[in-house]
Amino acid sequence: MQFLEALKNQIIVLDGATGTMIQALDVTDLDFGGPDFRMLSDLLCFSHPEHQRNIHLAYFRAGANAVETNTFGASPMRLSEYKFANLDLSHFAPLPYDVDPRKLSYDDFAYYLSRRGAEIGCEAREAYRQEAEYDGRPLFVIGSIGPSNRVLSSTKADLSSSTFEAVMDNFYHQVRGLVEGGADVLLYETQQDILELKAAVMGGLKAMAEQGVRLPIMAQVTVDQFGKMQIFNTDIQAALVAVEGIGIDVFGINCSIGPDLMERTVEKLARFSHLPISVIPNAGLPVSENGQTVFRFPPEELAKYQRRFVEEYGVNIVGGCCGTTPEHIRQIAAAVRGLRPKERHPEPGLYVSGPQRAVLLDSSNTLIRIGERLNVRGSAKVRDAVENDTGINHDALEEVVHEQVRDLGCEVIDVCMDSNVIDTVTALKEVVHLQTTDFPGAMCLDSFQVDALAEAIKQYPGRPIINSISMEEASPGLLKVDAVIEATNAHNPLYIALCTGPKGPGATTAEKVDLASQILDRARDRYGVTPDRVFVDVNCFPIGSESVEGLNFSVESLNAIAAVKQKYPTVHTTMGVGNLTNGLAKKPYMRTVLTSVFLDEARQKGLDSAIINPNHYVFVKDLDPHHYDLGRRVILEHDMDAFAELEVIAEEKKGIKVERRTSYDDLPLEQAICQKIKDGFKERVAGSFEFKCHTYQYLDKIALQVAEAMKHHEPLDFINSYLMGAMQELGDGFGRGEVSLPHLLKSADVMRQAMAFLEAYMRNEAGIDVHSKIEYKGVVVIGTVYQDVHSIGKDLARTLLENYGYRVIDLGTMVPLQQYIDTAKEHHAHAIGMSALLVQTSNRRLCRHGRSRRPRRHPLRRLLLPHRHGRRQHHEQAPLRRRPRRAAAAQQGKAAAQTRSRRKESRRRTRTACHAAAAQGGDERVSPAGGAAFRAPALPVHAARIRLAH
Repeated sequence: MQFLEALKNQIIVLDGATGTMIQALDVTDLDFGGPDFRMLSDLLCFSHPEHQRNIHLAYFRAGANAVETNTFGASPMRLSEYKFANLDLSHFAPLPYDVDPRKLSYDDFAYYLSRRGAEIGCEAREAYRQEAEYDGRPLFVIGSIGPSNRVLSSTKADLSSSTFEAVMDNFYHQVRGLVEGGADVLLYETQQDILELKAAVMGGLKAMAEQGVRLPIMAQVTVDQFGKMQIFNTDIQAALVAVEGIGIDVFGINCSIGPDLMERTVEKLARFSHLPISVIPNAGLPVSENGQTVFRFPPEELAKYQRRFVEEYGVNIVGGCCGTTPEHIRQIAAAVRGLRPKERHPEPGLYVSGPQRAVLLDSSNTLIRIGERLNVRGSAKVRDAVENDTGINHDALEEVVHEQVRDLGCEVIDVCMDSNVIDTVTALKEVVHLQTTDFPGAMCLDSFQVDALAEAIKQYPGRPIINSISMEEASPGLLKVDAVIEATNAHNPLYIALCTGPKGPGATTAEKVDLASQILDRARDRYGVTPDRVFVDVNCFPIGSESVEGLNFSVESLNAIAAVKQKYPTVHTTMGVGNLTNGLAKKPYMRTVLTSVFLDEARQKGLDSAIINPNHYVFVKDLDPHHYDLGRRVILEHDMDAFAELEVIAEEKKGIKVERRTSYDDLPLEQAICQKIKDGFKERVAGSFEFKCHTYQYLDKIALQVAEAMKHHEPLDFINSYLMGAMQELGDGFGRGEVSLPHLLKSADVMRQAMAFLEAYMRNEAGIDVHSKIEYKGVVVIGTVYQDVHSIGKDLARTLLENYGYRVIDLGTMVPLQQYIDTAKEHHAHAIGMSALLVQTSNRRLCRHGRSRRPRRHPLRRLLLPHRHGRRQHHEQAPLRRRPRRAAAAQQGKAAAQTRSRRKESRRRTRTACHAAAAQGGDERVSPAGGAAFRAPALPVHAARIRLAH
């Protein structure tokens, strides 16, 4: 039975964690080719295929319908983090395919390792089918594909990035191997960047197309308890909208949290997903017990949740991720046995999405507004920011975006960088990439150049609108409707169809309807782009620009809206209404009246959307009745006398300004500085100024305000009393899920501009190292453990800790244990943060034999930073040694209690000494060890439990 056919008739049960099973094996470092490769559990497919086969068999015997191949990290980018020339093959089984992995390219290594992983899964399936207990249920081999350890979406965090084409190629090679190895289904799991997932799926589709096969595709993302993909703050519905139409067959979630924290996400998926849903939770959140990380969610409880997800929400595929065992799968299989898929009826609606949220395009109650101002051709501010000799001023563009989305409520903004001064392709790519860093809306990508649209959509982490397709030629013999759709349709965007042909824009209603029909029919018949994915723009021309006697452009456009909607009932309509009042920029009231009246008439004809500046129109009920009447006469009757009268009225009202919603001028200086930091408000103007006989350079005007504040405050007092408080407030909001990570990073950037001046000022005034005087909450030494090269989780943790007010000393990756300790001693650290990706390296975060290796003269806390997203083996801790006998365990428990008591007393003495020094008014904080120390409260819960993805 085929996989998708089976999904229609029963609940499919996937297997459980791979890492748990591997850790139970009697294997050594040499079984993975040496200690440097121990974390790459995928190598078991080469070294001991019999072990991997037995793991699959254990899950089949437990009742699973499907097992995942042990190929989560078997892609070229993941493999490139290792030097396989040093691979020790002495403990490996005979290698397949007559290849030497030490001499393979990373592309070939990925292909062969993935192929072998799929073959082992098929061998296990055939072996199970021969067993007497096999009950005849359908069995499948799922090709496991993990993330690339790169990001494509824009972020302020210092993460490894790549390109869309490189990520496509990365997964192309892996999928080739999985397909040739016999996998039945492809599973992209534990995905954290929706743009990377799009590229990964497209790479797999390319590989299958070349091989002449089409396997079903599952895609699973990783979310937190708020239903967000945390690195980029992507809501689960936004993720669904971004990928639902790009060729996947199943969408779901896996890893990170247990089923008890997944319900909000499952409920939302059930409401909106048109695809089958998979839910693969961890066995709860990990806890530390006796020096080991364990998962304590009972199998029977996990099974109860999964049954409820199936019965109440219509989930189609269940299984287990980190911490789950064959017993978990046995209980799940029993709980859902005999259940049939529940019929779901997703909520209707047309959606686009951005990096953070999905946007419903619903014109039933109000006009869909697409902000027009991020356009080189339509905004002087944008033109100055883009067309210059110093590069694009993204801070200025961000202000434009901020005004449209946050201030004026445009959930979609049009982005057009068409220019004859700079390269349009490069500019549009750059702007789309960087302006989606912290962006709560969606974008309409706009260009006359097909190649600009083709490249810009590869930078966009969501489902955009593409503006535009038309019947004009993109190049000799190639219509723009063909060129644009062929270049972008794989991303499943919506399209704006411009009623333009070889002779230019249609002027009359008949011409507009004819052009719209040609575009819509061609898009549907050739490319499968149905009318419900298209917004028809019937064109709007400036009032009074008609060259034919008796022609009224406004009326022709209004009538065309109704005619197109009547012929294609599912199509949507839009219009760039700025053309209507072209030339009236200096008569803003006149522009407002005419735009408002035109839109009101257009809405009555069926207009769904407008590309517009919301400052340029109001509801007609808010207009003066006489002015409204003048406007209707101009629009509907082409009454130019009414036009002239309205022009006089506009002159009288000239000079009216629209108030900005965001202003800091009415705040006290200190409060204004803190509020700008909390808002992430940037005023990027480079310059210099003189202050107390020294010259200071700055990149943001906030430095000038901080300098003004120094006339009334000591720098350390200002930092501790004001700046740290602002960041703490942001951190608390992040811990509650109210502040997104991208916004937090943006605020940190403003904070850095303020701190840059303060650090320079303190050096000049006192000749001191600012770090020895700032009242940090604490000092944290952080790094990725030895044998582990993954750094995303560590890098994000560093940024967040700095935001919370901690000094962070980053040791990088592959850090030996002793280096953490030596550095902690040197800097009198309060905590050690040790980041790890997989089971094998997670063990290196723990002190062995129950002994603390913390510096004797200063109490340290360990801040464990596990990789929260990953394959099912992530977080699972293997025992460091055999469990001690009872007597030894009791002795260790007693020693641990004594150690805790000593630490508690040491912390008490530290606080007492620090408070005494503060009471004496001294700048130096004193520790019991006699050296300089920091008055640092204990790490708050939300900081101590940071769990961020690599």
